[in-house]
Amino acid sequence: MNTDGSFHAPRDLRIVAACNRAIETLRSGCRSLQIAAFATDDGFEITRRPSSGAQDERLASIASSLQALTEAVARNRAIGGTTYTLIEADAGRVLLRRVPGHPIMLLAVFGAEEVAGQAISISRGVVSDLGAELSALDPQAGAPDPTDFHVTESQ
Repeated sequence: MNTDGSFHAPRDLRIVAACNRAIETLRSGCRSLQIAAFATDDGFEITRRPSSGAQDERLASIASSLQALTEAVARNRAIGGTTYTLIEADAGRVLLRRVPGHPIMLLAVFGAEEVAGQAISISRGVVSDLGAELSALDPQAGAPDPTDFHVTESQ
């Protein structure tokens, strides 16, 4: 959060640190976690672990596009908002999960040995805890529109 009341996740070191702790919590519960990243809904990376690898630099924008596509399908079918998206691939799984009350998402890639239900369950707790922590940092979180990345105080 900035002094003007706006929420700028990629630049707020408290948010970056909270997201890094969340990734470590996820890693401790899901041993096959290969890479995890937190990004804003509009595709800006907050953090990524491990942070190396040129092919991983686009994960935030890919996650943003995938999230938008998933939400478009849900909207089109009038089935409500999405909480997570799971992609099963030959050699692993990709999980995209929203952080409740914040315009932030988790993208996690797991090896094939990870049980999908375990990854879904553990990630649910991780993002729920992160959402609560971020709300404590940002009193503007969720108001007036939690999908608006730059939430500012009313005059």
